[in-house]
Amino acid sequence: MPTFLSSARDLFRIQLQRSLRQVFSLGLISAIAATSAILPVAAQTAGGLTFAQTMNLGYAASRQGDLNTALINFRRALAMRPNNPYAVAAADNMAYYIRYERVAIRQRAIDQLESRLVRATAQKDWVCAATTIDQLTTYTTPSSPDRARLTGRRGEIGGLLDARTDYENWSTICTAQRPVY
Repeated sequence: MPTFLSSARDLFRIQLQRSLRQVFSLGLISAIAATSAILPVAAQTAGGLTFAQTMNLGYAASRQGDLNTALINFRRALAMRPNNPYAVAAADNMAYYIRYERVAIRQRAIDQLESRLVRATAQKDWVCAATTIDQLTTYTTPSSPDRARLTGRRGEIGGLLDARTDYENWSTICTAQRPVY
């Protein structure tokens, strides 16, 4: 014979499963509102969300590619349950993915600039080469060998600009149709 506690637990489990289905069918915000209304007050946080709801919001945000929102929700869940291994792992993973994405974006920008510098130098477009080196320099640390190399190369190109060497080739790589900045 089922007890009151097991019946309540089964009812709660059924309601939670329905709520999770709502997240995917109704949309995230309306499903959260519906789920919050059926949960006992003691199971909710001050913001009205439980640990499980907060984690599910984080998972949904990460599936949509919104890593920052996912990290925020995983950290909220971690604040609710500080030693929960799933919350710890999820927050750590999101922080790693965000750092990785930032590094990848930065590296793509550097690669594009280096490619443009090679083209500009090959075409003797010294204006474009100088501007590209100036941009590349912003990606280096002040005392790095790369900065010293770029500064030296910039000096050489500055000399070519001052001498007006190959001026007919200037602005062939970095044109108005392909602006430098």
